[in-house]
Amino acid sequence: MFSSDQIADVQGFNKVYLYLCKRIDSAILDAGYSLTEKDVLLEISKTERCTANILTQQLHIDRSYMSRMIAKFEKKGLIEKSLSKTDSRVRYIRLTELGRREFNRLSDIQSAQIRNIFQKLSDEDQQTVLDAMVMIRNKLSDANDVITIRPFTQSDIEYVISRHKTLYYAERHLSDVFSAYVDRIVYEFVDKFNADTDCLNILECNGVPAGSIAVARVDDATAQLRFFMLEPEMRKRGYGNRLIDLALDFCREKGYKKVFLLTITAQVVARHVYETHGFYKVWSRDKSEWGEDVIEERWDLDLQIPGI
Repeated sequence: MFSSDQIADVQGFNKVYLYLCKRIDSAILDAGYSLTEKDVLLEISKTERCTANILTQQLHIDRSYMSRMIAKFEKKGLIEKSLSKTDSRVRYIRLTELGRREFNRLSDIQSAQIRNIFQKLSDEDQQTVLDAMVMIRNKLSDANDVITIRPFTQSDIEYVISRHKTLYYAERHLSDVFSAYVDRIVYEFVDKFNADTDCLNILECNGVPAGSIAVARVDDATAQLRFFMLEPEMRKRGYGNRLIDLALDFCREKGYKKVFLLTITAQVVARHVYETHGFYKVWSRDKSEWGEDVIEERWDLDLQIPGI
């Protein structure tokens, strides 16, 4: 049971938390968008086969208000609609390239505001606060979230593409050249997909996609680990390790002797995860067409080594 003093501590924390949220959110308001509009753009960017009904349910927004918002976005060229191939009553919504650029701009504005808040702290205090935030998020989420990992369906493809583009831009500022590369490699994987040699698993949190990983056959002895991604709120909770372990178990089951993956130097946390699983860096090369100072790396894992 929580004591009165403990409840007061929670309320005090909430007061500071809400004040900081208002400061962060004010930057979005100054950019000409409501907070709800920004949330809707985010949800469209991360939801495969997004519809107005899904947005209404996920964000708990009045249907008439949602309809007006979608009409506004469509008029501004931020979204486009397409008819479902199986149900003519359903219209899917996705961001246009203009919409994605505008969403990225809003993300940059919000990121700058967060940096502005933290820059008043010393490096040590910044890390202390960040560690505490991650701990609070993880403890409360782990106690309440329902996590599943399942094979992909066709409806997941848009999610994998969209979130790779959005997250790599938001976190690494990779270019449109990289976005086009993501389109190409994901669709190539799907076109050539063979369940006997390949897999693509989706991590779900409370029924919503929150991460992915794939294995693609290269030849009888070699596979490539691909499309490894976690939503920010799922990181540092052990789910990255679970996805990789599942993918490597698949590789062993199919008799692959070697696995490799491609990443970039800036993915420090992911590279550490790869290293703890026995991967080692083979080569690196310039990928400046993806962004400033971007270095691509290849990491290999020999599955024939005992204990790997």
